[in-house]
Amino acid sequence: MHGDTTSWAFTRRTFVLGSAAVVATGVAGCGPSASATTTPADGGTGDQPDAADAGDPLGPARADSVYRIHPAIGIARLGNADPDTYFIGQEIPGLPPLGEAPGTPAPPYKVDGRVKPQAARFRLFEYRRVNGKLTPVREVNLDTPGVDRIEWTTHLANRKASFHQFNGLQGETTTPRARRNASVTDRASLEIDFGPRTIAGRSRPAAEFRVGTSATPADETYPRHADDTPVIDYLGQVRTDDKGRLIVLGGQGLAAYQPARAPALASYVNNDGWFDDTSDGPVTATVVLHGASGADGGTQSVPVDSAGGAWIIVSPPTFAPGILACTSVYDLLFDLGVRSVPIPADNALYADGGPLARLRRLHDDFQATGADEFPNTTADFTDEIEPILVTGYNFRWVTSVAVGNHVTLLDPVLGDTAAVGNDARMTIFTYLRPPTGATIPDGAHSMPKLLGSDPYTTSQPDNIRMQTLTRTQVGLMRRWATGHFTPARMTPATPAGITAHGLDRAAMENCCGGAFFPGIEMGWQIRNPALYIEPFRLNITGNSAYTGETDQPMLPGHFTRQMALPWHADFNDCQREGQNGWWPSARPDDVFINADDDNPVRWTRPTTRFPDGTNSSHQDMIDNWYKFGFVVKQGEAFLESERAEQIP
Repeated sequence: MHGDTTSWAFTRRTFVLGSAAVVATGVAGCGPSASATTTPADGGTGDQPDAADAGDPLGPARADSVYRIHPAIGIARLGNADPDTYFIGQEIPGLPPLGEAPGTPAPPYKVDGRVKPQAARFRLFEYRRVNGKLTPVREVNLDTPGVDRIEWTTHLANRKASFHQFNGLQGETTTPRARRNASVTDRASLEIDFGPRTIAGRSRPAAEFRVGTSATPADETYPRHADDTPVIDYLGQVRTDDKGRLIVLGGQGLAAYQPARAPALASYVNNDGWFDDTSDGPVTATVVLHGASGADGGTQSVPVDSAGGAWIIVSPPTFAPGILACTSVYDLLFDLGVRSVPIPADNALYADGGPLARLRRLHDDFQATGADEFPNTTADFTDEIEPILVTGYNFRWVTSVAVGNHVTLLDPVLGDTAAVGNDARMTIFTYLRPPTGATIPDGAHSMPKLLGSDPYTTSQPDNIRMQTLTRTQVGLMRRWATGHFTPARMTPATPAGITAHGLDRAAMENCCGGAFFPGIEMGWQIRNPALYIEPFRLNITGNSAYTGETDQPMLPGHFTRQMALPWHADFNDCQREGQNGWWPSARPDDVFINADDDNPVRWTRPTTRFPDGTNSSHQDMIDNWYKFGFVVKQGEAFLESERAEQIP
């Protein structure tokens, strides 16, 4: 491993108890732990393989097994450095990128002053019936006995310019706004879609999503200039590592316009004539087994099952990669599993001892009405409460809103079940803003100080105009505030290795699960339970749940199409507004240069001035996004680094 993974985990998860510092490195994030039990390295429940395989623990990969891809939702991030400098994103919950080959270490997050692309790596897992339950028994790759090859197919697309204008929650349950570029009759000409790419083998070189490189170039769609050249000609690429796993890279962070002269960038989100190179789409795989068709030594192809496909989302970089959102996408989807998405009864991940057993138990205990969401649950302070408190504290490194205000979140009394902490716990709880359906005793109800998914519609309730924690997070905080919790553990958890669900969690916990106005990595469609086949797993062959599209398939580009166009405009504007922030864990508001500084400085500050003054414009962000610094762990502080010497 590259980098100091212990210190990364320390600042995110440390809770001071007396004179001792406890470091919980096993799981991180604001939401519930996947399990208080260490998960076996194969991602399963710890059960032994079925009796037929007892002599040779697993034997060759089998045609009657089920194969599924993890992570179920992968995250790649834009970068304008040479694609060969990419790094592979987080693969173990609570740990930074491992810096494994064929990627490069991160940090540094730049090379020659340009941002490295973050790649998403996908792995294939074999599931078998163990004690009657579908269990991930191992990762399958080209070193696995019986595997001839693994064929991966990925389809990236950008459909922003042909989609509806974004306007808060319009389109979620109400009629959406008009289409962007409404005067263009050939809607496909607005969509950047170079078709799918299939790749197989060890250490395969890049197969690019580029104009004219698909199997059927005539079917490719993309906006063109008057001279017929593409406005954007590249969305990313796929590669494989030395074991045949899939690696997906996205675009270069471009914004480009179609007319001869640049149209005005009047909107933070809807700018006709403009395009960018974010994207998303499905990932599928087929494992080809040799000798599977009989003694003649033939092969047999086994595709992933109906719940085995994955999705890749390509988003802007996160410029504070060691700091989590108060509600991550993992927290959001965990909450969907607790409250809405059906849990498969025959999946061992949810069985006792499995990494998602806690989700199942919370699902069974959840009460949608009444004073207590989880009346029979004992919250786990270390896994479920402490991450929320530490994340609140860590916001001090990325927004001045939190500087000097959150030190009490590290008070050791909060992790003690003794009565001396009763008032302090309840005080913190009553600062929380209740999500829809929840009640919280009288108090400030002002946290988090972050704007919500429809902040400017005054008729919306406070918990829509401002962010809240999820119903599950609040329910567990309620149990803690009322004394129903296990105290902080003194023994550090041991980080698991690569596991099936661990890959899911590591990808999702590093993304913002709110607010969706329109969001950073993805839009509010990600929280629609109708899109899921089971918790965390999208139904990639299902229909769109967007208003007016319930009979239409979910196409590549689905989760980025309602995002800002170009993304730089919103990235510029989503800075602190008064005493409220947006997504400072991904796009910092204010940063510290030195650990002993008393006051932070603005993240988007110019060296002298921007062309139009000291505040950056939409065009300034397009021109300079990659020059701003990354906020990274240095000692016991998160400090700005890798900022360009001159901006602009």
